[in-house]
Amino acid sequence: METLIMGGILVTESGELRAELAIDGGKIVGIFAPGCALPAADNVIDASGLIVMPGAIDVHTHFTGSHDFPEQELREGTQGAAAAGVTTIVEMPHSLPPATTLENFNWKRGLLAENVAVDFAMWAGLDGENVHQLADLDAAGAIAFKAFLCSGAPNGEATDLKGLPRLDDDGLLRAMQTLRKFDGLIGIHSENHDILIGAGSELRRAGRKDIRAHALAGPEIAEVEAVNRVLTLAQETGARCHIVHVSSARAAQNIVNARSTARVSFETCPHYLILDEEDLVRIGPNARCGPPIRPRPVVDALWSVVLAGDVDMLASDHCPYLPEQKAAGLESIWEAGMGLTGVETLGPMFFSEGHVKRGLSLSEFARMTATGPAKTFGLYPRKGTISIGSDADLAFYNPNEGWTVKGAAFHGLGKWSAFEGLHCQGKVVMTLIRGVPVYQDGKIQVAPGFGQFITRAAHQ
Repeated sequence: METLIMGGILVTESGELRAELAIDGGKIVGIFAPGCALPAADNVIDASGLIVMPGAIDVHTHFTGSHDFPEQELREGTQGAAAAGVTTIVEMPHSLPPATTLENFNWKRGLLAENVAVDFAMWAGLDGENVHQLADLDAAGAIAFKAFLCSGAPNGEATDLKGLPRLDDDGLLRAMQTLRKFDGLIGIHSENHDILIGAGSELRRAGRKDIRAHALAGPEIAEVEAVNRVLTLAQETGARCHIVHVSSARAAQNIVNARSTARVSFETCPHYLILDEEDLVRIGPNARCGPPIRPRPVVDALWSVVLAGDVDMLASDHCPYLPEQKAAGLESIWEAGMGLTGVETLGPMFFSEGHVKRGLSLSEFARMTATGPAKTFGLYPRKGTISIGSDADLAFYNPNEGWTVKGAAFHGLGKWSAFEGLHCQGKVVMTLIRGVPVYQDGKIQVAPGFGQFITRAAHQ
């Protein structure tokens, strides 16, 4: 036996239990009640006082799309993921070039494989012209396919060479029909393009450059309408659909209500649960993201959906822009990078805000950060659960250790945070991936390239 974990509280799908965990060959091979005879082990980890969670799966990261140093960002930024208990990332298609063709996808896979510290899966992108390549991309291991219903450019083009253009309704329908043939998953940024362009243009004409103008440029109805449109097409096609970064409680509830007739899942992000529009104004460019952070009544209503157990998963939408890319918004908010850092605060901030402050159960925490993503994206039961035969991907939380968010301490080049200065109760003190300690004693224990490429169970 390679490793025994003793004395901790294990968080499994059936609830919390005090038990000892046996690991061999990178897999969980035994769960023993305290006092049982245990096999001899080469390594014993004392988890007394700690909560042992399934490692988090962050299905929404942009390590290669935020700036022009992707190799360094992958090397250093995924160390931050490991330090925060994230054991698998699912990287979005944004890169130079974007992962919209088989050639580009395979190139990007090699880039990640050489550099990441955690296990990884990959999205491919939908650009309205690559429908004929989707089956090949799926066979190559694309775990899901990303579409945008909006663009910052009025004509719908991608706003930079790393990004994706807006997919019009015909393109969206055709993509869903094609993906349905092999049960592929489409992930959709759902905001109404025309409403966003109209609102933003009006504010610019009025000379608005302030941070609240950003909130006004992304009204909630743009998200609600687009989500409803996606639900209609999902019902029509039978395709598996995933709505990314839902900020609107109204949109979330509409998704929940449609589950009887549509195969649809959705994620929300910590910033939509912790910050509100007044925080956005206080923080400034470092809180600019799309959809924008909402007023407090919307935030509270979204928490109600979370606490009802209706949100499928939590994701970070991690965008590690350089500090100067965000600071460009100080004079005009329209110039700030659109997105927040988040992979290092994903689990701990949700633990603090959800479990500690609001009484979210540990099993619900594990479902939203690990089991839910694994099941939706086809990684279960290899990933996302503390079960016999699963990969030994584990995050050890000390619930009694508090800390303060400081962006300067982050790994990677995005050394800033919209959560700057907030207190977090609960800290990840150790992370295992496939039974190997990747983060321990405050240090990363593995070299770049440790992470392995994974894809959905249909192709494993």
